Amino acid sequence: MPSQNRGPEAPKLWRRRRPGRLSLIGAAAVATVAPVAAAFQPAAATSQAAGPAPASVSGPGQVAAFGSAAPLGGPGGATASPIVGMAATTSGQGYWLVAADGGVFTFGDAAFYGSTGGDRLHSPISGVAASPSGHGYWLVARDGGVFTFGDAGFYGSLGGQRLQAPVVGMAATPTGHGYWLAAADGGLFTFGDAGYYGSLGGQRLHSPIVAVAATGSGRGYWLAAGDGGVFTFGDAGYHGSLAGTPLRAPVVGIAATPTGHGYWMASADGGVFTFGDAPFQGSMAAPATPAPAVSLSRTPKGDGYWVATGDQPPGQQDLGRFTVTCYSLAGNTATGAPTSENVVAVDPAVIPLGTTIVIDGVGARTAADTGGAIKGRRLDVWRPSSAECAAFGVQQLEAWRPTG
Repeated sequence: MPSQNRGPEAPKLWRRRRPGRLSLIGAAAVATVAPVAAAFQPAAATSQAAGPAPASVSGPGQVAAFGSAAPLGGPGGATASPIVGMAATTSGQGYWLVAADGGVFTFGDAAFYGSTGGDRLHSPISGVAASPSGHGYWLVARDGGVFTFGDAGFYGSLGGQRLQAPVVGMAATPTGHGYWLAAADGGLFTFGDAGYYGSLGGQRLHSPIVAVAATGSGRGYWLAAGDGGVFTFGDAGYHGSLAGTPLRAPVVGIAATPTGHGYWMASADGGVFTFGDAPFQGSMAAPATPAPAVSLSRTPKGDGYWVATGDQPPGQQDLGRFTVTCYSLAGNTATGAPTSENVVAVDPAVIPLGTTIVIDGVGARTAADTGGAIKGRRLDVWRPSSAECAAFGVQQLEAWRPTG
């Protein structure tokens, strides 16, 4: 199926402020939508490596350095929102860390060009990409909103559009005049001079997509799934994956080698896995990292890498990502409570009935119902009409349980 290339429109909301914590408010524009099927590469695991964690990494908001990567530290657990992404400078002597609220933290020679920390966002930030010059960066939110700082240009976003799944990653083109956004369902969206080489949109995945990495030529990209599956497009070569390999924690990031002939993947427990010509320089997997790893970034020469840790927000137990659908049948739930927008159907083997959970973009719901098709990591929210359920569709959403 050919992609639908409509091109970016002028942003609907664009306010520039003085550089500082508050710099740029989200801009919404129409993207080059790419919902076509991609060429799937068989997932054959090649290498898995784990090593001792650096002693300096002892909690959330920290960065572990391996190989030639400079140990520059992190903001620690005092951030207002957990760290969700990382991008290295072109010199390899610094990096930016971004939090879910859009706060940006700089280390080494990474300069601060602004952030959305303190702004009210429609959706949390999910990723960051540095401009090729190292004098700017983009932030992307889960709803596809794009925020630009420094010399990073704005080429459109998905803000304001209805998505089937949240945006989980971003990669910039080699020129810096475009970027790709990847969604959890494998959808791939292109902006500026970013070429479209295929996606997984519309295909059934064993595990959601969690990260994207572009080739050095800008004529291809890799998508990585939570189960370690790797999908290649354009001139991105397939060098193996972890699909089918039992993992102690899901994969959270991927970074390609400078040659494009290999890549690293990192898992939430700090494990680092190498493929192709990617050298193994160590990992955080033993002993287990005390905070979940969230992002992986390499040095310019590919002779080292960093792994950044996030945090579980206070008073919350992360339940992970679920496939969320909708039903509108009125009546009583499995617990006897009437159907309403306060309840959700669950698999009691995964979420016990009576549990209050919060679903990203949906809100707080009580696990009060079950369903024949609601098995495993599936949730079914109630809406008052079939039309509203049709509009809701099928989404891949994060959920958590309040503990405070």
